[in-house]
Amino acid sequence: MWRRWLLAWEEEKVRECSAFLSNIVLQDHTNDNWKWLLNPIQHYYVHRVYQFLASADEPTYRHHISNVWHRQVPLKVSLFGWRLLRNRLPTKDNLLRRQVIASKNTLCTSGCGSQETGDHLFLGCASLGRV
Repeated sequence: MWRRWLLAWEEEKVRECSAFLSNIVLQDHTNDNWKWLLNPIQHYYVHRVYQFLASADEPTYRHHISNVWHRQVPLKVSLFGWRLLRNRLPTKDNLLRRQVIASKNTLCTSGCGSQETGDHLFLGCASLGRV
């Protein structure tokens, strides 16, 4: 059961996943092992996953993403920064893209008249940027 109605492309992905998993048979007397395919010789490390994901980004964001995961930065701050750089925050443009809100509700909450995006809220909005 899904929290919301699935879009057509999401339904297709669910069918693909179900078809992929339909041939999987679990056995009681065998050991399950996880294997990190990006580097099967070494162990899995979270920071290596993020290095891999960051390498697929635009070149301008690569150095920012590596700085997000500093060990002295609290995890919740790192997660927020990572989501901001990857455009994964629940801003109105993302909510519109996911069909959570209507297109008439996408203006910035400050009343400046611009579209609400992560870049606008944290870098471009004159109303919210003032201290």
